[in-house]
Parts: sequence; C-alpha cells; structure tokens
Amino acid sequence: LTEKAHSVGAVVVLDGAQSTPHKKIDVQELDCDFFVFSGHKMCASQGIGVLYGKRELLEAMPPFLLGGDMIEYVKEQTATFNELPYKFEAGTPNADGAVSLHAAIDYLESFGMDAIEAYEEELVAYILPKIVALPHVHVIGSQNPKEKHGVIAFTVDDVHPHDVATILDSKGICVRSGHHCAQPLGAFYNVSASTRLSMYLYTRKEDLDAFLEVLKTVRSVMGFKD
Repeated sequence: LTEKAHSVGAVVVLDGAQSTPHKKIDVQELDCDFFVFSGHKMCASQGIGVLYGKRELLEAMPPFLLGGDMIEYVKEQTATFNELPYKFEAGTPNADGAVSLHAAIDYLESFGMDAIEAYEEELVAYILPKIVALPHVHVIGSQNPKEKHGVIAFTVDDVHPHDVATILDSKGICVRSGHHCAQPLGAFYNVSASTRLSMYLYTRKEDLDAFLEVLKTVRSVMGFKD
C-alpha cells in the first residue's frame, strides 16, 4: 500500500497508536513518511506521544508552534529556526511525560514485544471461540487470533453497545463502546457502533472468564427472554 501511494506522489502517514504497544514496528521496513503513536496506550502517562518523520520531509516543513528553543536567531523582520527536532518543540517540554514514556518503553522491552504479541494471541485464541459461540453475539472482522492483536469488537442483537458496556461496567469490567474513531470501517461492516474488548500483557484468562459470564447475561438484563 505504501509503495502504491508513493507511486502517485502521496505522503504516507501511519497512525500506530493501536499497533505500537502490541508488536514490533520497523518504520524503515514500512517505508512510511510519518509514523505516530501515543504513550498512554503503552503504559506511559497521558499527554505524551511520538512523531517519526523522514528527515528530508521534516527539514522542508516549517514549524507551526512558536516559542522558546525553536528559534536560532530573531531579528525584527526575520527569524532563523533551530535544527531538528527543536524547531518543532517550542516552549516548555512535557518532561515528566517523556520520562514516563521512556520508562514504559523499558518496561515493555523487558518482556519483549514478540512475547507480548504471542501472549495476546494466546488470550484471543482462548476467548474468541467462546464469544463466537454465544447466541445473539456477533464478532466484527476476522476470527483469526493472529489478526486481532488483543482486540475483539462485537455486537449483541437488539442491545446498544453503550448498554452492553454499562452492564459490564456494573460488574467491574471495563470495555469501550461506540464507533472507536473508525466510522468508515463501521460503515464497511454495516455497524454504527460496537463494543470492544481489549487485552494486554496484564490481562489474565480469569479476567476473560469473568467478562464472558457477564456478557452471557446482557440480553436477560435488558429484558429479553431467550
């Protein structure tokens, strides 16, 4: 896809917020022009993230924020901007966020990204068939554990995803409901919203068992007599 985009002169920007915490990423192999991801999805604090860009593109781009450290010299009518990466880092940096991101990366690498990916695949392989087997529950997308990366989106017949999430929340189980910032994908699958179960390195199979038992009760809680 990147090669096809480059062949017509397009710049490729990849949003890696959902993939970077779960697997190894090689931006040179991807040959993307820009790659971005957030820290809070990979155990860092909120308000910190990473932008990777090819040097020639970053050099050509003007800064869009003004402030301390992003200039080299200022005159009345002109200014010379600082070198990379400083010309894009105006003002007081989010120092504590950067420290937290560094610690989070060290923490994840202590397990190994391959090990994290394999563990998530094991969790998905454990719970996915059980979800699929439930009547009135429909998993969206592939049912191959290798393609799920720790995330399973599903719908329940005649129950809004917000209600599904509320019932799970009442039992101490946190999921996300809505369109997940992916409305075009939802339109492709002909769903306006879904409930999303997310797993990570701290998820246990016992947690998934607890989730499943509550999911089984959703329709009865909503008054359906199955």
